[in-house]
Amino acid sequence: MSAWLSVVIPTAAQRHDGLMRTLDSIRWQPHFQGVEVLVVADTHGLQDRLNLDILRDQVEGYRGQYRWFEHDAGLHCYGQPQRTFGAQQAAGEWVAFSQDDNILAAGALSAVWMSVSTSPRKRPLFFKVLTPWRGEVWAERELRLGNIDADCLVLPRELAREITWGLRYEGDFDAAVAAMQRTSGDVGWCEERIAIARPEAGDVWW
Repeated sequence: MSAWLSVVIPTAAQRHDGLMRTLDSIRWQPHFQGVEVLVVADTHGLQDRLNLDILRDQVEGYRGQYRWFEHDAGLHCYGQPQRTFGAQQAAGEWVAFSQDDNILAAGALSAVWMSVSTSPRKRPLFFKVLTPWRGEVWAERELRLGNIDADCLVLPRELAREITWGLRYEGDFDAAVAAMQRTSGDVGWCEERIAIARPEAGDVWW
């Protein structure tokens, strides 16, 4: 079965429990069928192969369409090179992004499904994310530093494969700018919150 959505998750293989929680938050979504998950490990300077192999086995043994990749970009950079690499491997018609210490909000995939199904054309979609300091991005319909997060972005596959995430902490902003430039500013600002960054105990909904 072809995937309607790919979710790319970079990991430095240091948050086993966090990553499993991220995968759970995807697995228990109502619209999980037809979603593939790509976990991309940052292997630059790898010193603990055993730990990485244990995590790989956990991911590959997880239920559903889970794919494990390893990518050495020649530096550590907040998972940005792994996002670029993962998007190039994605088979889904659309590509979303998560992190190994975040979770999808309840109903996130349903919200994404509704938005991609009703979008007048294939274009970048920017959803909302609850931040670790309990604020929300985006807050205004304006692309600027501090008003976007990696987990906000849902991109058509062809566009996602063209984007190079910036090699800095603000690489998510760089990717969003690049996406908007390729569509001449045509982007869908979606009101639904689809992710929770560094969730607290009360945020776990399943």
